[in-house]
Amino acid sequence: MFKHPRSKYGLIILIATVFILSIYSFSFATNNNDDAITLPVNGEVTRTISPDEDWVQSTFTLTYSLNLENILSQVKGPKKNGQKGPSLNSYKLIQWNVKIVEKIPKEFTVPDDIDLPKGFAFNKNTRELTGEFSLECAKKNGSNENKCNKVLKNESLTSDFSIPLIATTPGTFTFDTGKYAYSFYAEHSGKGTTKHDRDINGSPGTFSPEIVTVKGTTLTVPNTLTLYVGEGASTNVDATGTIDSSQVKWESDNNGIVGLQSNGTTVSITPKMVGETLIRATYTYPNGYVVKSNNLKVMVKLPDLALNPKPNELWVYQDAEGTLIKQSVTITLDQTKLDGSKLSGPLEVDWTSSSTALSVSETGVNVATVRAEHGSQGGVTILGELTDYPGQSKRTLIDVKEYPQLISTPNVILYMSDSPYSYGKQITFYPDTANVTGYGLTVLEGTDVLRIEQGELKLLKPGLAKVGLVTQDVSASFPNGGGPEPISQYFYVQVKDGTDPNPGIDTPAGDFY
Repeated sequence: MFKHPRSKYGLIILIATVFILSIYSFSFATNNNDDAITLPVNGEVTRTISPDEDWVQSTFTLTYSLNLENILSQVKGPKKNGQKGPSLNSYKLIQWNVKIVEKIPKEFTVPDDIDLPKGFAFNKNTRELTGEFSLECAKKNGSNENKCNKVLKNESLTSDFSIPLIATTPGTFTFDTGKYAYSFYAEHSGKGTTKHDRDINGSPGTFSPEIVTVKGTTLTVPNTLTLYVGEGASTNVDATGTIDSSQVKWESDNNGIVGLQSNGTTVSITPKMVGETLIRATYTYPNGYVVKSNNLKVMVKLPDLALNPKPNELWVYQDAEGTLIKQSVTITLDQTKLDGSKLSGPLEVDWTSSSTALSVSETGVNVATVRAEHGSQGGVTILGELTDYPGQSKRTLIDVKEYPQLISTPNVILYMSDSPYSYGKQITFYPDTANVTGYGLTVLEGTDVLRIEQGELKLLKPGLAKVGLVTQDVSASFPNGGGPEPISQYFYVQVKDGTDPNPGIDTPAGDFY
């Protein structure tokens, strides 16, 4: 390795340096002295990169070799009388100042945590790597000791400077922008000097292009994925180049939102709860570095809910054969996605009824059977609610209509002062939960005693009348046939003159014959 002269020669070196710099500037200007050597010099400064192939995040080493021996052996000064210049051992003063300029491809970075060789600097903005190196030696006047002779004989004449570079991107890259310049000055023991300059702008030396290959892969996954609780999905990672699929792993930022089952380049995603998370694929290179894909944003939602069908009414009645019919309907809590399709794996549902007039029983994961049990006063609410997500529900109102199975129509005694008279409160419908209590009245006998006006008995004169009663016709509610048959009944009305002697007392029924 090159060394600087020892301190006891400092004064000599300083005088020599001042003399030399008065002639040659450090800017490496071209020297036009008669002793200047302009012939090319082979191997004066070389640059190598190793290895020529490795993985992303591996270290590539950029090495500069400064070889003084090549210059000393090839540039010996002008020939005198047909003789070559002085031998390598005849130098009494040597000064060599070298400058290197290299632009590092953006796919490589100089680590922040390393110390560059002395004289080297790297500009992250311009990506320019610069280096400067100086060698000086001189023979001490009045002494047989020759410092340069010792350097040339005993020290290495090649100096290497190594710069580590970290490869960040796969691909093939060419280093071809490097150049160097120097100022070389030497005095011989005899007469004469040797000068050989390269100007950094006018006539720099250039490094031979070198190509390096950075092996690696780029992983790509979709950007977004919408899932619904109860329905999973799978996705793949696309990788450039050839990879070992066993080194592909998958990770999630929140394992509580989704579960992952990795199978190389494919992953199965199982939603666990409503929310969002990011998942990605990773790949481990042989050098241990882990590369990651872009993030896949997974959004887990609950489905839209709808009850289907939504019946308005159900009936309880006795058919013509005397069989008690309790209508029922199967309803489903449909669970649909944004595109209108249904979940392939519907969520569990809890079913409730707001009244005993309707019973509801689960017959499937999201299916229930609703059955009419007896007549209701107003609509009955049927609620379907997601078991694991309280508050996520749909409801519907159903009227339960019960047709009477029997009716009671007592005979009545009326007085002319009671006209007109409403008979409805006298009728009893069985069972007591029957709520379809419409009816019609007709005077069968004694039309001169009373008549029917707007459902009321209008008394005409004292006497006895026979009145027929028929329950409501509900066949319109059974367009496909069936349904209850109307019940026919009759009762007697005895009309007396005068005023009821016992007002407020129930009129007793009796034999009117």
